[in-house]
Amino acid sequence: MKQNDYQGIFLSLLFIVLVFFFTRNYYSPFFWMILGLLLLLAFLREESRLFAWVIISFFGGNLIVIYVDKFIEGMIVDPFFRVLINQILFIIPILSMYYVIKRFNKRISFFLKKPESSNMLYIVLLLIFAGFSYLLIIKDGINVFLSFITFSLLHAAVQEVIWRGILLTQMIKIASERTAILFTSIAFAVNTTIFGFSPAVLLLYLILGLIFGLLTTKLKRILPAIVVHTVVLLFSFLNGWIQLPIL
Repeated sequence: MKQNDYQGIFLSLLFIVLVFFFTRNYYSPFFWMILGLLLLLAFLREESRLFAWVIISFFGGNLIVIYVDKFIEGMIVDPFFRVLINQILFIIPILSMYYVIKRFNKRISFFLKKPESSNMLYIVLLLIFAGFSYLLIIKDGINVFLSFITFSLLHAAVQEVIWRGILLTQMIKIASERTAILFTSIAFAVNTTIFGFSPAVLLLYLILGLIFGLLTTKLKRILPAIVVHTVVLLFSFLNGWIQLPIL
């Protein structure tokens, strides 16, 4: 294995470990590892150094999200709108990673492309999306459905841009495509433990991450992953697995 490959595998594994420490609130080892990463920057090749800065900007953006969200928590805001604001705040890590990548004059993403209108897959996905939407409208009414669809689309779009649009692209540059799909999927699954650790949920999100990653890399676009992610959320709402603070 080449030195470049060793650097890519090391940084990818380090990212997973950092996600675990961050989501489980192990801030002491987390910040020590970030400090070690900063000291390591001088010894990395350019693509690996870029990914290291992307990692740092990702966590820096998420820390800002946490503190701003706590500030909003003390305000009198409708619970549902607070949930939406929380999702919108994830634009912060997107912008922080975007800034770092642009400073290196590198491509932000391989997958932020317009869809091909003639692609049959989009038609199938839209039909599935319409079917679940119809079931939700019948079950809970149009107002609840609009709340569900607003949250689902926003959450799916933001998460897919972060994980498949940006992080997957940057990891592909330092490791193989298969490795990047696997490691971003593991990190994506571990990231969900911020709400509490569950092996079943962890495995589910790992499988979903692999599906989203494969869809994105095979079709060279993140829109299919966004649609499937949205459908998964709607299915979860339909079965009562996920609840939103809607009166």
